[in-house]
Amino acid sequence: MLFVSPYDEVTDRSANELTTRTEIFLVRYAARTDETGNVIRSGKSYDSEAAAFYNEARGTVDAMLLRSEQKEKNEEEIQILQDVRQQYDRLEASHRLGRITKNSPAGLHRTLRALLHVQLVKKHLATSKQPTTASPPS
Repeated sequence: MLFVSPYDEVTDRSANELTTRTEIFLVRYAARTDETGNVIRSGKSYDSEAAAFYNEARGTVDAMLLRSEQKEKNEEEIQILQDVRQQYDRLEASHRLGRITKNSPAGLHRTLRALLHVQLVKKHLATSKQPTTASPPS
């Protein structure tokens, strides 16, 4: 008996692509510090490119949410996706007020990790239930 919805390759791929796009954005926009915590590069201010990123990220999350809501036993993934969307809203609101600091995206990172973890667990469950193609020993 399964207690979670089955693995969905489209959702898994979307989660990984969203995470990659987010990390690329943060490399470009967030402040950088050295190992002692001194700022070595200030973050980039909120601009039209940042606004476009946040809108695209929320659109991706909303599309994933629509897909996830169609599956039974998927409450955890749905809650995580709702949290991810809120974290993008929070990061954007903070970014509008000032530059992204090293700690600004911490909540977003936590929720993206949770989303990726759910996908990995589902993938593992799906692959562990598949029959093996190896022949039994003679």
